[in-house]
Amino acid sequence: MSIKKIIYLISVLGISPGIWAQSDSTKTGQLNEVVVTATKSDLKQSQTGKIVTVLDQKFINNNPGRTLSELLNTQAGVFLNGANNTLGTNIDSYFRGAAAGNLLFVIDGIPVYDPSQPSNVFDPNSIPLEQIEKIEILKGGQSTLWGSDAVAGVIQIFLKKEHRKKVEANGSFSYGSYQTLRTGAGLDGTIDKLGYQVQYNYTKSAGMSAAYDSLGNQNFDKDYFSQNNLQAELHYAFSKRLNIKALGNLSNYHNGLDEGAFTDAKDYTARNKNNIGAFAMNYHHNDFSWNARVSYQQARRSFVDDSTDISSPYSKYSSGNYTGNTFTVETFGDCKLEKHLQLVLGAQYIRQSTDQHYINISDFGDYFSTLNKDSAKSKQYSLYGSLLLTGLNGFNMEIGGRLNNHSVYGNNGTFTVNPSFNVNKHLKLFLNISSGYKIPTLYQLYSEFGNKNLKPESSITYEFGAQSDLLSQMLSLRAAFFKRDTKNLIIFYTDPTTYLSKYINGSEQNDYGFELEQTLQLGNTGSWSNNLAFVDGKGIQDGKKTSNLFRRPKFTWNSILTMQPVRRFTVSPSIRYVGKRLKGPFDMGPDEMPAYYTIDCFLSYGISHVRFFAEFHNITNQQYFDIVGYNSKRFNMMAGFNFNF
Repeated sequence: MSIKKIIYLISVLGISPGIWAQSDSTKTGQLNEVVVTATKSDLKQSQTGKIVTVLDQKFINNNPGRTLSELLNTQAGVFLNGANNTLGTNIDSYFRGAAAGNLLFVIDGIPVYDPSQPSNVFDPNSIPLEQIEKIEILKGGQSTLWGSDAVAGVIQIFLKKEHRKKVEANGSFSYGSYQTLRTGAGLDGTIDKLGYQVQYNYTKSAGMSAAYDSLGNQNFDKDYFSQNNLQAELHYAFSKRLNIKALGNLSNYHNGLDEGAFTDAKDYTARNKNNIGAFAMNYHHNDFSWNARVSYQQARRSFVDDSTDISSPYSKYSSGNYTGNTFTVETFGDCKLEKHLQLVLGAQYIRQSTDQHYINISDFGDYFSTLNKDSAKSKQYSLYGSLLLTGLNGFNMEIGGRLNNHSVYGNNGTFTVNPSFNVNKHLKLFLNISSGYKIPTLYQLYSEFGNKNLKPESSITYEFGAQSDLLSQMLSLRAAFFKRDTKNLIIFYTDPTTYLSKYINGSEQNDYGFELEQTLQLGNTGSWSNNLAFVDGKGIQDGKKTSNLFRRPKFTWNSILTMQPVRRFTVSPSIRYVGKRLKGPFDMGPDEMPAYYTIDCFLSYGISHVRFFAEFHNITNQQYFDIVGYNSKRFNMMAGFNFNF
């Protein structure tokens, strides 16, 4: 489906030129209602110029058959490559066209990472949707308040909280394509001053072959997936002013893998563990709030290929074990100095290390690689502050700065300037200018491909746009334009003569794009949402410009129609379009990958405390590839029920 056909289709459906929609439960608008935490303090959309999209519980509940990555892919500017492949696929987070590693995940206020990965990005496979209450997508350079990896944006995940009743139970069960089973159960409640919540989820799937059988007769085996997730939280209120919280989140999944693009492997397996433990304290009194958080995260990944079915002379046996550890301490305060002025001050300490061991036996000899946690480690101290001016005759302003001291790179800093103006209660104009920094990962510095002479990436992001509510908040619109200029871009380079590979710094990277969104309420029966995103950019290396947004589409479009024609019954058809994009630098085939579209539909019916649902994906059975040589899901479905009482 071409861009011209899409534009024609939307015009026929009655959407005004240049304006696109966003669902009522993906709140981009509602300036005076939606509260966000983009500035580490609770503000209404009308009080901040930050670009924030909120995915609430209603929206999450209407996507029970999806993974977290698939859900995020329905939002403007988000492209998580691999989300539509077999379960357990490694996800590359291309947020607003930025390379993997420039998007930060935050869980209940805790930044999460995986230093065992080359990109240091948290594995979104580790969190099932059933454990999430709300998601905030924060766009643009956010390094001042959120740290190094928040160059392109932040995904804030808020886990489910306890209810006020003493005991409340929930559960779910669904089954569908690829023999996929999802089930879970939980208990939560509040007894006097103690709140508790525990949730367990299990997923098992026979899966499909990760690699694409281009000949159609090679009998590729299915790559299975099995996952256990346990989340537990205790919350105690000493008084109305002081409360503490302890959180544990354990994820363990294992899955089958293939040898590579177009290449099967019969017993290549992976195991992934991602465990998070955290303690938080909050004190608030009148116009002052103070928070303290301590967290420890360990990610463990292991791979074994001991196949007697040899598919490649380059590997008869291989084994890899990768561990990443992150320890974080953060404290920050939020103080209202006077009616229109607010101050946020904080400090953060992060310590990371990785321990990695790899062995490969082949016809060409044995290869060993070791990365020891005693040498592959780093720590960083940070001080940050933000001054917020809100509601001064419609004018708002955030001015912030951050100073970091890194164990390898010494001192560096970032800044944010974010003015916005409410022309009236229905229209807001905003401008963001922010700097970002991206410290090389431990893998990029110390692995066999590492380069200890790497410099940190530095960037400046410019954003401007408008957001409005019209027709008594029946119609919400937002248009945002951005430009991101990066210096010392870290790239993976292979010498054409020696074929030796390592990470190096490129000269510059210049990206730009726009996002158009709208919320249209259809009376009392439902809503219609669409969003359109465009991104493009060039890299500059040795004075030459090059197109290098590999695997990242220039255009994406999502449309969701949610209707409740009769009481308790919901129907929600949707369409997703992904435009042409460059293949990966080492992928086979033509330089440009073709565009594709998928059509989905969600149905549900509720009876008392039970809701039955069915979800159909890729209804037209499109064959497409997000990664050359690897299968994406064809037509598939899930059906089941959930309850809460």
